[in-house]
Amino acid sequence: MKILTSPSSGSIAGTTYSHGRAGQYTRNRRSPCQPVGSGRRGVVRAAFGAASSSWAALGATVQAAWASYAAGHPYTDSLGQTIKLTGHQMYVAINAMLINCGVAQSAAIPVSDTVFTAQFTAFTAVHAGAISLTPSGLGGATDFLLLAFSAPQSGGRGYCKTFWQYGKAAGNSVTPVVLTTGYKAQFGDIAAGQRIFYRLTPVNQYGVKGTANEGFIVVS
Repeated sequence: MKILTSPSSGSIAGTTYSHGRAGQYTRNRRSPCQPVGSGRRGVVRAAFGAASSSWAALGATVQAAWASYAAGHPYTDSLGQTIKLTGHQMYVAINAMLINCGVAQSAAIPVSDTVFTAQFTAFTAVHAGAISLTPSGLGGATDFLLLAFSAPQSGGRGYCKTFWQYGKAAGNSVTPVVLTTGYKAQFGDIAAGQRIFYRLTPVNQYGVKGTANEGFIVVS
């Protein structure tokens, strides 16, 4: 049920508060059923678990350094609010991202917060042909570009928040990424006129995530 109130998120008793493009709404609270499984959810949870577990071994001095770094780097949450993470939270966020990019965790504080802009020069999808994306290569060789896509959506849909991470590319890569086989294995055949939403997330070599580039293309 839509409601007119200040942005809220979370549950109170049997009511859950959330928001979307149409505004704030409430729904009946339900117990989640999210088995870890062996898919993407399992990979993400394993990365967070590994990063969190390694925090205790850092020692007080290194933990204090992470706390100081977190205090100086506020985070904007999903409600648009500026919050400060704890040192533990920042460490887990950075190292889970490094694991997601396929590199080892690091106890070192990020040297730079500068992250390149995620762009592409071409993205095409043909209903009975190839699906490929060519990155613009605006990052460095040690940076990362995470590539995520939605399932095929209706041609009338203008927003999507559920993505499947296909893989990654080097930040400086300008080589076309052909995802035809992997995409169709995940979602099946696509039809002309459908939309494929994309989310390109830039990450620098230290695990700092930049602003994602999101949008869609129409299948030809």
